[in-house]
Amino acid sequence: MVFMIFFLFFTLGQCSVDYNALLSFKDSVFDPSNSLSSWVNSSNPCSDSWYGVKCNPSTHRVTRLVLENLNLSGSTHSLHRLSQLRLLSLKNNRFFSSSRVKLSSWRYLRHLYLRGNLFSGAFPAGISSLRRLHRLDLSHNDFHGEIPMAELTQLPYLLTLRLESNSFAGPLNSIPSFSSISDFNVSDNNLSGEIPSWMSRFPISSFQGNKALCGHPLPSDCFNRTALPASIRQKMRHPDTKRLSNTVILMIIAVDAVAVMAAVVSVTWCCYKYKCFSQNEAMETKSGAANSKSSRPNSIEAEELVVLEGCKGFRKVGDLLKSSAELLGKGSVGTTYKVVTDGGDVVVVKRVRQRRRRRDVDGWLRIIGGLRHANIVSLIAYYNSKEELLLVYDFLPNGSLHSLLHGNRGPGRTPLSWGTRLKLASEAAKGLAFIHGNKKAKIFHGHLTSSNILVNRQGDACISDPGLHQVLYSPSSSNDDYKAPELKLNNGTDDTTDLKKYTQKCDTYSFGVILLEMLSGKTASGDEDGGMSLVKWVQSVGKEEWAWEVFDFEMLGDKVMENEMVGLMQVALLCVATLARDRPKMSVVQGMIEDIRGKSGGNGMVSILDDFSFDSSPSQSERTLGV
Repeated sequence: MVFMIFFLFFTLGQCSVDYNALLSFKDSVFDPSNSLSSWVNSSNPCSDSWYGVKCNPSTHRVTRLVLENLNLSGSTHSLHRLSQLRLLSLKNNRFFSSSRVKLSSWRYLRHLYLRGNLFSGAFPAGISSLRRLHRLDLSHNDFHGEIPMAELTQLPYLLTLRLESNSFAGPLNSIPSFSSISDFNVSDNNLSGEIPSWMSRFPISSFQGNKALCGHPLPSDCFNRTALPASIRQKMRHPDTKRLSNTVILMIIAVDAVAVMAAVVSVTWCCYKYKCFSQNEAMETKSGAANSKSSRPNSIEAEELVVLEGCKGFRKVGDLLKSSAELLGKGSVGTTYKVVTDGGDVVVVKRVRQRRRRRDVDGWLRIIGGLRHANIVSLIAYYNSKEELLLVYDFLPNGSLHSLLHGNRGPGRTPLSWGTRLKLASEAAKGLAFIHGNKKAKIFHGHLTSSNILVNRQGDACISDPGLHQVLYSPSSSNDDYKAPELKLNNGTDDTTDLKKYTQKCDTYSFGVILLEMLSGKTASGDEDGGMSLVKWVQSVGKEEWAWEVFDFEMLGDKVMENEMVGLMQVALLCVATLARDRPKMSVVQGMIEDIRGKSGGNGMVSILDDFSFDSSPSQSERTLGV
C-alpha cells in the first residue's frame, strides 16, 4: 500500500512537470492564430485533448508533441523538461534558440523534426545520447559549424538525416558507413572537401549547393583540391618553378594513362568472362542435351512438352532450347530464365534441381497446371524426364512486390503508394485463398515471400510457384524470415524435412509477414532493427506507437490512410499468431482486407499503373522476378 501511494504521488509529480513545461512554453511563444487555445490552466494535457499533444495512457506522460505550420515564434527551451518525448515535430514555424540547442534531456526521442525554423548556432549538443533516434530533420534553419559525423554514427537506428539549407561548414569526415541511413541530404551548405565513398550511393541532389565539395556523385573533380599537398600546388603556380610543375603534370598524366589502360583491359576481360558465363548458363540445358545425343537416338530437343492451357507457339523442348535466353537468377527451386521464342512469345523457364518420383511429379504438375486465376502466375507447359524438369510460366514484366517495396529506398525513388499497396495485398490474398480452396487436392504454397508476388502488365498482383514445393523432396529452407514458428525446432533451426509439417496455416503466417513489409517498408529480415526479425520487432511496439514507429514514413500524413493502415496491421498480426490454430483462413483474411478497402471508398485507386513508371522525383519505390 505504501508503495502504491508513493508510486501514485511520483506519477502525479512527473505529470505536473510536463503540465508546467507546456504552459511555460505557451507563455514564451507568440501565437498569432491562437492555435494553442486548448492549452489552459484548468485542464489536463493528457485527458483534455490539448492541441498537438499525445500522452502514454498508462503513465500519463507526454510522448508526442506535433506543432507544424502554425507560424509560432519564440524559444523552445521549456520543452527540454518533457523527458518522455518519443516524437517532437515543430516544422515550418519561426522558433529560435537563445543558446545552443541541447538534446540530451530527450533520451527516448525517436523522431525529431525542426525543419523550416530560425534555429541557429552549432549542431545541437548531446546528439549521441539519443540512442533510439530514427529520424532527424534540421533542414532549412541557420545552424553552422561542422557536422559531428562521428557522434551521429553512434546512433544505431538512424534512418533519416536531413541537414540541407543551413550554414554547416567543414568536411564530411571519412568515417565508417552508416548502414542504416536511407534518407540523407546535406545540400545548400558550406561544406568542403571530398565526399566519402559510402555517401556516393546517394543522388547528386543530396550534395548540390556546396561550392567547395567535390567527388562522386558531384561532377566536380577533387584532384586539383586534394590530390597534391598545398605546398606543391603553390609551387606549380609560381613562375620560378615552371619546370617542376611541368614535370609533375607529365608524371601525373603518365600515371593516369597507365591506370586508364589497365582499367580498360580489366573491364574488357570481365565483360568477356561475364558474357561467356551468361551464355553457358543460358544454354546449360542445351549442353546436357548435346551430351546425351550420343547415347540416345531421340535427343531431349526432339521431345514433346506437356502443353497446358495458355501455351502457344512452341511444342517441343528444342523450341525453348534454341530460343534467346536471359538468365534471371538462381533461387531455392533452381535456375530461372527469360526466354523469347522464335514466334515472339516471352515466357519464364525454371530448371528445377530436385523433385520427387517422376510419376508423382506428373500428377502434381497437372493439378498445379489446372490452377487458373487472375491472381496466379499460370504454369502453361512442362517437361519431365529422368534428366530434366523444366517448368514454363507466363512472363510478368513489372517485377516483384519485394523490389517495388525495397528497391532503391531513399532520396530519388518513387514510393509505392498506399492505394497500390492495399490493392496488391487484396489481390495476393485472393490468389492464395483460391489456391487453398482447390477441390482436387489440398495445396499449399510452401515458400511464400514478397519476391514470389509478381505484378502483371495491368498492375495486378499474381502469386508465382503455387504448390511447387509439394513437387520437391522437401520445401525450401532458404528464407527463415517467412517461416511459421511450428516449422522450427526448439534450437531455432529449420524442421522442414517432412512435408507433413507444412499446412495452409504456414502460408497464412508468411502472408502476414508480407503485410508487415507493406506496412513498414522494412524487409522481412528486420536488419534495420538490430537483427530482430520484423515480426518480433512489430510485436514489441505498442499500438499507440504504430503510426510513428512502424508505419512506412513514406506513407504517413493522411488520416484516412492511417486508419486503413491500422486495420491492415490488425489483420497482419492475426496472420502471424504464434499458434497455427489462432491464424485465420486465407478466405477470411481476404474478406477482412476487402472490408478495409471498401470503407475507403476506393480512394487512391484511380491511377494504379502510375506507380510502375519509376520516375526519379525526389523523396519518393521499383522491381525483380521471384525465383
